[in-house]
Amino acid sequence: MPAYASLDRAALRRRVVILGLATLALGVMAWAFAITSNQVHEHHVLLIPFSFVTLGMLIKYGDEAFDSRTFSRKLSTALSVPCGVWMGALILYDPGSATIMIGLLLALLVAAKYDNEAFRLGFVVAGAMALASFLWFPANASLLGIAVVFAAAYADEVVSDKADTRSGRGWDVLRARPLLKVTVLVLCLTGVLPSLLYFFAFMGFDLGYSFVDAYARLRRYDSVTV
Repeated sequence: MPAYASLDRAALRRRVVILGLATLALGVMAWAFAITSNQVHEHHVLLIPFSFVTLGMLIKYGDEAFDSRTFSRKLSTALSVPCGVWMGALILYDPGSATIMIGLLLALLVAAKYDNEAFRLGFVVAGAMALASFLWFPANASLLGIAVVFAAAYADEVVSDKADTRSGRGWDVLRARPLLKVTVLVLCLTGVLPSLLYFFAFMGFDLGYSFVDAYARLRRYDSVTV
């Protein structure tokens, strides 16, 4: 029997609710910060947090569709190109997003995480638009920031994969990929990323990803206990 089948359903439901509310709260915090700080243009206030949260949720949807068949593989594949275009548009449109997204795309490529057709399609589209951004707008993103995000994201992937086979509180923390979160915060505080908005947005990305993960676990639990 799968490990998730032994979990308490009430605990899974609480986790889904908590992560859903936390994701919403991060979005509100990002918008409130952007409005009150005057650090970003008005059109970024809604666009950046909403895009990061939604992309995090869509990426995990695709992951669960192919890894556990919890969601529709056909829908995931259909969404892969629009998702890649969305990420690519952020890269072309916004230097802060470009720094984070290009670093992530490269780290996942090196870590061999594009392991299904939907992810490969999305990567090709977003990667092509990232390349176009370098050709058309060579100063659009911070090369230093991309390198740091790449290193942190790759390290998190390696450590998280190892943590998946271990137990204990310390491994649970490492499984949550903390290095990249700290890295994005440091890049914001040092001015490599233009505003703390990107830290809030990235945390929203991570919480959106975790929310879909928790919801998928709940669906799998229901499917084996019915």
